[in-house]
Amino acid sequence: MKRFLFSLLFIGLSYLIFAQYSWTKYEFNQVLQPGPDNFDIIAIGQPTVLFEEGTIKMWYAGVGNDMKARLCYATSTDGINWTKHGVVMEVGGDGEWDRGWIDTPEVLKVPDGYYLSYYGDTIQQVSEINSAMGAAYSVDGITWTKDPANPVFTKSEIGEWDGTWVESAALYWDDIEEQIVMWYNGMDTATWQLGIGVATSPYGTTWTRYEGNPVIIHGVWGEPDDMWCGTPAVIHRNGKFEMWYSGTAAEDYSIALEGFENVSICYATSEDGFNWAKYEGNPLFDTYTEPHNPDADLGGPWAPDVIYNESTETFMMWYEAHGGTANYGFSLATAPLDVSEINRVNPGKDLVLYPNPVIDYLNIQQDNFISAEIYNLQGKLLIESNRSNIDVSELASGVYLLTVSTKNGAITEKIVKN
Repeated sequence: MKRFLFSLLFIGLSYLIFAQYSWTKYEFNQVLQPGPDNFDIIAIGQPTVLFEEGTIKMWYAGVGNDMKARLCYATSTDGINWTKHGVVMEVGGDGEWDRGWIDTPEVLKVPDGYYLSYYGDTIQQVSEINSAMGAAYSVDGITWTKDPANPVFTKSEIGEWDGTWVESAALYWDDIEEQIVMWYNGMDTATWQLGIGVATSPYGTTWTRYEGNPVIIHGVWGEPDDMWCGTPAVIHRNGKFEMWYSGTAAEDYSIALEGFENVSICYATSEDGFNWAKYEGNPLFDTYTEPHNPDADLGGPWAPDVIYNESTETFMMWYEAHGGTANYGFSLATAPLDVSEINRVNPGKDLVLYPNPVIDYLNIQQDNFISAEIYNLQGKLLIESNRSNIDVSELASGVYLLTVSTKNGAITEKIVKN
């Protein structure tokens, strides 16, 4: 019932679906490369990113000169120039399930700190034989404690859609149901096709698979994801879920490369996180989208992770790619917030806002004014008032949505707080 009421709250904002279709690769990719220290000198992969208090925080798998992958950490203020902070979680000790390899990390901010989902294996290269997913917890995102119940999520029986391996989580904290929602990769042994499923857990230790899995499946022949669709990145904004994932097509498989020559980024949306609609214009971009750099773009864009920076109204995506058989690193793409739908919601409206941008008080001039509400771009209600002069001094700098209720209906506008 709470989820239903929450959805009704945003029915007036349902026209403001800021679908992010227009991505631009950074001209000077890659932005993060292996080394020079030994802990990630061989390769880096599978970035997971959070944006907190002006700092972009990245956790990733780094392969050292002993050919083991570990959890590493780096920070940036612009997403281009990064400072590495070394290894923050080691592989397991002798006899432990993750003693050989740690990969595909996903970090989630939860009420009491940070939750980590990761892939683990007993040998020094990723393998489906003993693979599973583990969990770890941290107060600061740097010092991690592995869950003693690890591995907490294992592959299904052979013959199931995720019976070969499971990995590459995307996580969301549902504060209404008070549970973690996880989207993840699963591979079917019979068809060697990759899909995306969903599972839920109250604490991140015991997981319940969704009965309708997989929720994203490969496309029909000739589509950019007719073979693989995986490594999802999911964010929740304006009461809706948005997913970016990597897709591959059978026609792009190269025997010489022993892999896919072209990889695409595809996009899907969902009201509830379980029922997804792929974007009809997929892919958003691929390996050969300009500016194309043959020394950096091969094998990618793979394993994207996405954040939205409210202060710049920009989406930022980091993904894994490489050049030739080496030079594994992370590249960057960006997309502006698409606000083209805002004025289409209320054509011919008679509304004046001043000043906008605003510092302290926002004045609303509308002949049939009743009340006003201010939301952040994630859809959270911040201010509710029946006054046409609203104190916004406590709001952080950024972009917000103002909904004005009038005798003739609701009007929605964008405001900027300086």
